[in-house]
Amino acid sequence: MAPSVHQYIRISGQAHERGVAYGSFAKERILKVIDEYKVLFDKEAHLPWKDAVRMAKRYEPAIRAYRPDLIDEMKGIAEGAGVPFDVILTLNCRSEVMFAKSEAPADECSVIGVPQEASGNGKTYLAQNWDWWSIGAGTTVILEVYERPYPKALIVTEAGLVGGKGLNAAGVGVSLNAMSVKKGQIGVPLHVILRNAVQQPTVPKAIDTIAKAKRAGSACVGLASADGLVVAVEYAPSDLDILLSDGHPLCHTNHWLSPYMLSQGEATRYSFTSTFTRLDRVRRLTRAEEGHLKRKTLFRILSDHAGNPDGVCRHDDMSLPEYHRHTSLWSMVLDLDERTLWLTEGSPCSTKARSYTLK
Repeated sequence: MAPSVHQYIRISGQAHERGVAYGSFAKERILKVIDEYKVLFDKEAHLPWKDAVRMAKRYEPAIRAYRPDLIDEMKGIAEGAGVPFDVILTLNCRSEVMFAKSEAPADECSVIGVPQEASGNGKTYLAQNWDWWSIGAGTTVILEVYERPYPKALIVTEAGLVGGKGLNAAGVGVSLNAMSVKKGQIGVPLHVILRNAVQQPTVPKAIDTIAKAKRAGSACVGLASADGLVVAVEYAPSDLDILLSDGHPLCHTNHWLSPYMLSQGEATRYSFTSTFTRLDRVRRLTRAEEGHLKRKTLFRILSDHAGNPDGVCRHDDMSLPEYHRHTSLWSMVLDLDERTLWLTEGSPCSTKARSYTLK
């Protein structure tokens, strides 16, 4: 079998040791990610790189208070990759810096949570596409993280970031939908919260880690587990709410669904370009397949092109400049009962998925 386009990296031990190993193995991709964000901060947020680095420094105290080991891990990543610590910190604050300054809304990713009652085989699944700027192709790493006292975890993320989507050996899975962070605060960045959530032994404990964080911005974190729980946590800096599956597929894109959050000043129905049509599409397709929502069916739904190029499976709008184009860079299905992450090599409509199982 040909090598995957995604780099697989195992890290363990103390925080700095983990970081040095990560940075050393992923150095080439980390440098590519840095170059990517120098362009995106400039073109999308009209923010010079030096100003982005300066802004990111303000988040360090909140990260240190929440998960001090991850500051040490970031310092190790910087050492291993041969770049300044402030640069790695900036990558890990990229959502807060990017969307706080950008006029472009957060309009990325479609998520499907499948409880046991809806899968047809008694399993729980969590699936999503990662829609991002097309220049981010070739930057994905799969981190196998063993950090006591947490369960071993598989995390899919951009090289240099400490957190992302994935699952752990306790059978807990995490997905992500970006939301507006225009009313953010200096606090814990999204990808640090994701790292903490994906390392928790149960969904309630993962919810607790999100609730107790001084959250810098807004997001929807999907959570599911092998024991049948499927929820979505919509959070803003000042509040959060939990969406329940009620035994049916739970779908989410990039706008607020919680009536409570919509009643708060933090949450607004921003004019995103495709979030509403993508949500309608995944809801209708999952409803039609309810009771048969296994892995292959989920990948087929995530390959849907209605509304192309801004469908569930997104593709470059060639009328836009290269740095404005978005695509579905990969698609994942988490089989939580088997502790297996299935990840496509590119867009789900045209590439096959490989499996990665925690032993």
